[in-house]
Amino acid sequence: MKRRTTPRRILVNEALLRRLPPNHPKRPDILKDLLIKKAGFKGEQDMDYYLSLLNENDFTILQDLRIPLGTNYFQIDFLLLSTKFALLIENKNMPGIIEFDPAFKQVFRTYNDNTEVYDCPVDQVKRQVYQFRNWLKKNNSNSLPLEFLVTYSNHGSILQNPSKNQEVYNRVCKGGQLVFKVDEFQNRHQGEVLSSKDVKKLSKLLMKNHEPEKADISKYNLSPSDIIPGIQCPTCEQFHMERISRKWYCSNCGTSSTYAHEQAILDYFLLIGPTMTNKQLRGFLRLPSRSTSTILLRNMSLQHTGSTKNRVYYQA
Repeated sequence: MKRRTTPRRILVNEALLRRLPPNHPKRPDILKDLLIKKAGFKGEQDMDYYLSLLNENDFTILQDLRIPLGTNYFQIDFLLLSTKFALLIENKNMPGIIEFDPAFKQVFRTYNDNTEVYDCPVDQVKRQVYQFRNWLKKNNSNSLPLEFLVTYSNHGSILQNPSKNQEVYNRVCKGGQLVFKVDEFQNRHQGEVLSSKDVKKLSKLLMKNHEPEKADISKYNLSPSDIIPGIQCPTCEQFHMERISRKWYCSNCGTSSTYAHEQAILDYFLLIGPTMTNKQLRGFLRLPSRSTSTILLRNMSLQHTGSTKNRVYYQA
């Protein structure tokens, strides 16, 4: 019922890597964060196949929920709602040897001869269950049995449970085991708690409360003055494109493009601000002509408010 979209943090970081100088000191941090985010996003996409094996009449599936609760938020990678129970899934995309240490609530990942330590994902998803239960109470939703799983979607993950902890055995699995775990939960919960109408109502309420992360450049202590303006050439990636006879031409490599400005306008919304005036566009694209920028904005069918003279554009 709710499908994930590309996380805004990925889009922002990709735009930053396009528009920061090659020697900017923040580039390594931005690239590292981008790779981590992309790996997580790829892992969630890989899980879609295993979810597709479930009986589509048994569950309503909501992906990538971020719900406010008090002054905080809780995030759920996958929420499966049925008339009998709900299942929260926290997915990890980590190759290497994954060793669980329940006594100290941590996980060791050994990969390429390096060992890193992480907080226990079982505790992470249990906190999500706790917060989701409180959210249900706050919204006067009927009591619903809540189950949870941690899945590892990377084929290169080797899961180890040296302490033979029963909770780890019960609550952690590779992606390919998901359908069998779900069967166990379905056998455990036989009685209907919600009607199909109630499940649909709850799903709509969750979607209404969902608030995507508002990622911006402030995380890296950057300001708009750090951002390179202009049109980036899609071939040589230099900012040497000029507007000549309704096309963009790159003086560096000779590439011509009709739509090179569209990526620049999207970069503006990601990096500079959520709204744009004609004057701001001309400054960012280095365009001297107001009429040309008006045509470019109109052709992109952006949403806008205000009269022609005072018009403000924003991304849908």
